[in-house]
Amino acid sequence: MNKFTDIKKDFPIFERDINGKKLTYLDSGATSQKPNSVIEKMNQIYKFNNANVHRGTYALSAETTHEYEDVRNKCQSFLNASESDEIIFTKGTTEALNFLANSIANKFMTKGDEIILSEIEHHANIIPWQMVAEKFGFNINYVRINEDFSLDLDDLASKLSKKTKVVSIVGESNLSGMLPDIKEITNIVKNNSEALLIIDGAQLVPHRKVDVQDLGIDFLVFSGHKMLGPTGIGVVWGKKDLLNSLDPVYGGGDMIEEVHYDKATWAPVPHKFEAGTPPYVEAIGLGAAIDYLQDLGMSEVEKHSDELREYGKKILFDIDGVNVIHSQQNIAGCTFGMYVDGVHASDLSLMLDTHGVAVRAGHHCVQPYHRKLGIDATIRSTAYIYNDKNDMDTLKSALESSIEMLR
Repeated sequence: MNKFTDIKKDFPIFERDINGKKLTYLDSGATSQKPNSVIEKMNQIYKFNNANVHRGTYALSAETTHEYEDVRNKCQSFLNASESDEIIFTKGTTEALNFLANSIANKFMTKGDEIILSEIEHHANIIPWQMVAEKFGFNINYVRINEDFSLDLDDLASKLSKKTKVVSIVGESNLSGMLPDIKEITNIVKNNSEALLIIDGAQLVPHRKVDVQDLGIDFLVFSGHKMLGPTGIGVVWGKKDLLNSLDPVYGGGDMIEEVHYDKATWAPVPHKFEAGTPPYVEAIGLGAAIDYLQDLGMSEVEKHSDELREYGKKILFDIDGVNVIHSQQNIAGCTFGMYVDGVHASDLSLMLDTHGVAVRAGHHCVQPYHRKLGIDATIRSTAYIYNDKNDMDTLKSALESSIEMLR
C-alpha cells in the first residue's frame, strides 16, 4: 500500500469539518499540521519529564537533557551533517537568519562589502541583511528571476566580485515552488568569490532530501513548524570551523564558560549561540517530527510532492480566469501562487473557505517580487504529505465556483 494513502488518520485536525465540509488544508507553506506522534511526545515531556535542561543532576533534568541533545543527533543524520555540534537551535528560520546576518557582519565584513540575495526572497532573508547593511555600510544586490520563475544563474555570476561576502538564497520559493540548482549555485559562488553561501531551507527541508555535505554550502536554516514539528523551534546548520569563528549574538546563561565582573568566556559550539533556557520541549517535538519523516523516507516524500505538483499543473493552469505563478522547471515544489484579475485575493480565500479549502492570501512575505509582477496579492496553495489528488480536485472545483460567485 502507498505510504500516503491513509496518512490523514495520523493527523487529528483532519477529523474536523470546516463550514460543513471536509477540511482541505493547502496552507502548509505557512505552517504544517502535526501528527499524533509529535503532539503525544510533547505532552509526554510536559506530563512526566518536564525539567530545565543542562546542569541539573536530578533524574528529570538528566532525562530531558538527554532527549533534547539527542535531537541534534537526529538533525545531523537528517541533513548528513559532519557532526551534531554543527546544529544550532533557534526559535525559527527568521531568528536563524537574523543571527547569521549579525554575527557574519560583525566578524567578516567591512564597509563597502556586498551581499547578494534573489528577487524572490522571503522578507526574513531580506530585512536582516538590510538592517546590517544600513548599520555597517554594506551594499545589497539582487539576482534576477527569469520569466519562467527560475533563478538567473548568469546574473548571479555577473554580480559576484571580491567585495561579495555573503550570498543568501532561498532553497525553495514559498510563492512559485522554484527549486534553484543549489550545487550549481555553490560552484558559481565558490569559483567566482570568497563569499559565504547561506540557503534558506524553510520550504526546502520539509519537502526534499537535503545533504549539506554534498551541496557544499556553508550554512542552512529551517523551521520545525513547517515540517510537522511545533512552532518556536528552528535550526542553523553551519560548518564547524565557521561556527567556531563566529561570535555569539545573544548573551546570558548557558552560553558561557566563565563569567567575571569585567569579562566572560564562551562555551564551545553549539552552546555559545544558545543563551538562556532553550525551547527544549519544542526541540524534542522537532525530533519526533524528524522521526516521522524518516519513517516515511524523504525520497518518498519528494516523490509524493512531485506527483502532486504534476497533477496540480494539469488541472490548475486550465481554470478560466486564474493566473498561476509557478516554476516552469522540470522539478519544483508543489506550491502555486494564483490570482484572478478583478478579484481580491482575500475575497477569493474567504470564498474558498466556505468550501472547506484553506489557502493563504496576501503577499506571503514576498512583497517586493509581487510588486515587480505588478500585483498586490495572491492566494497560495502548498501541498504536503497529507494531501492527495482529491484535495487538488477540491481546490479546482472550489476555485471555479468561487470565481463564478465573485465576478
